[in-house]
Amino acid sequence: MNLSRISLFVAVSLTLSALTGCGDGGDSKDTEGPDSQATAEPKNPNAAGLIKVGDKLFNLPSPLETAFLIEEVGGHFTENLMNGEVDATKYTTKNAQAMNLGIYGADLGYSLIYGQSQKAFTLLATCKKLGQGLGINPSIYTSMMKRFEGNMENRDSLLIMIAQMNSLSDEYLKENESEDVSSLILYGGWVESLYFTTNLTKQLDDPKLRSRVGEQKNSLENLIGLMQQSNSTGQLDNVVTELQSLQTIFNKVEYNYEWVEPETKADKSLTIIKSKSTVNLSEEVLKEITDKITEIRNNLIATTA
Repeated sequence: MNLSRISLFVAVSLTLSALTGCGDGGDSKDTEGPDSQATAEPKNPNAAGLIKVGDKLFNLPSPLETAFLIEEVGGHFTENLMNGEVDATKYTTKNAQAMNLGIYGADLGYSLIYGQSQKAFTLLATCKKLGQGLGINPSIYTSMMKRFEGNMENRDSLLIMIAQMNSLSDEYLKENESEDVSSLILYGGWVESLYFTTNLTKQLDDPKLRSRVGEQKNSLENLIGLMQQSNSTGQLDNVVTELQSLQTIFNKVEYNYEWVEPETKADKSLTIIKSKSTVNLSEEVLKEITDKITEIRNNLIATTA
C-alpha cells in the first residue's frame, strides 16, 4: 500500500473514531517488516470498527477496508456485483430498508475507490431515501450531497465524507434509541463486503483475498453477538439463524492469531503492528462460504424482503 493510500486510510479511520467516540488516539501504524500487517489503522487497531450496543462492544471491519483491498489486489470495477435495484422505495419494511442501506453504503465505497463518482452520487441519493424512511435526519444527507457535488473529482475527500456520513447516521440512530436499525445497517454492509470478496476470488487467485475471507470467522462471531444484543423482542431471529448457519461453515476455517507487542515510534507518531495471523481455507470451504453468502445477500436485496 503506497503512502498516499495509507494516509487516506488513516484519515478515514480517524474520522470514524472521532465521530463515534470509540477511538483512543490518532496514531497510525507503519507497514515495515514482513510480519507487519499490510493496512494502515489507528493506534488502537480496532478503533474504527468498535460498535457499542448497550453495555457491550463489538468489532467489525468497515466496508471501505474491503474496497481498498479489492483495489490493492488488482480487482476491476464490476458494476453488476452491486445491488442493481434502483428504486429504493420498493423496500417497504424497516428491516429491508436498514439492511439495504448497509448494502448501498458498501456499494458506495466500492464505487468511490474506483473513481466512479457519478455512480456514487446516485447511490448517495438512494441512501438518502432509505435513511429518511428509517428516520435518519435528512439534513445529514442533504449537507453531504452538496459537499459531494463540489468535490466530484477528489476521491480522497469523498471517501472521508462518506465515513463522516456513516458515523453521523449511526450516532443519530443511537441517540433516538434505534440501535436495532443501526445493527441491521452494519449487517447489510458486512454481507455486501463479504459478497464482493468471495466472488472476486473466482476471478483472482490472490492469497490476500482468501485470507480476508477466512478472517471473517472472527468478525462473524462479533456480528452474531451484535445481532443477539439487538434482538430484544425476537425481531431479528431470522437474521441470527442465517448467520449461525453461515458460522457452521466458517467453523471449518482454520484461523490462528498471534499477538505480538507493537513497536511505537513516538517521533513519527506511528505504531507498527506486528501481530500475525494465518488462515487455512480450502477450495471446498471457500465455495461453501461463497454460495451461502450469495444466498443471504440475494435474499436481502430482493424487494420482497
